[in-house]
Amino acid sequence: MTRQLQHLLWLWLLLPMQALALEPFSASYQLLLNDEKKGETQFSLLLPATSYSFEAFTLPQGKLAAIDIKHEILETSHGHFTEGRPEPDTYYYAVRNASGTQMLEFFFDWKKKQLTLRGDKEQQKFTLEAGSQDRLSYILRAMTLADSQQRIARFKYVSVEGTQEITLTKKLQKYISTPAGRFLALEISVETKSGKEPRSLWLAVKHNYLPLLMTKTTSKGPVRMELTKLD
Repeated sequence: MTRQLQHLLWLWLLLPMQALALEPFSASYQLLLNDEKKGETQFSLLLPATSYSFEAFTLPQGKLAAIDIKHEILETSHGHFTEGRPEPDTYYYAVRNASGTQMLEFFFDWKKKQLTLRGDKEQQKFTLEAGSQDRLSYILRAMTLADSQQRIARFKYVSVEGTQEITLTKKLQKYISTPAGRFLALEISVETKSGKEPRSLWLAVKHNYLPLLMTKTTSKGPVRMELTKLD
């Protein structure tokens, strides 16, 4: 190995590790319950330096929009990468409707191993476990898993409903159709210990594992979020 090649190799090894599959994107999705359109979501991912900013903005459609045209949900996850995996620093969840706005914030203090939940009127602190992800960053975790040699990833999933352990597992690839077109997709199953409401993520193999389709089984029926437009 020449000295120049050795020098380039060391420079590459010293670079901050970021998930290779991730690229900035903006995409639109439709939300379906029992095949009836209930809402639209816009995903936006930015990757400044070795950090990330992931946002989801959801508006109701159909009957839900007629009930409250001011209803909207905003979620944002900001964080960094550790050994190629996303680590959230903050997660923000806000619901706005005709009666006002309700919001929650999660603060991930990795040095102190402390998770702080701050609402409109109260604040709570919990133990932060290694590898924990929020409602948005777990999607990035699935995307980085898809681009790795690993088949399974287990971690704590932090949401408004509480904290639970989930397991991501790579499944088979196949072509799937969405309103945005037909794509070769990799399925990643999302399972909890309780086994309730199993989910699947379908990621575009040739588009940096962009989310194409998310499915979930609920007591009210099957839920789908499918890609309608890639901006």
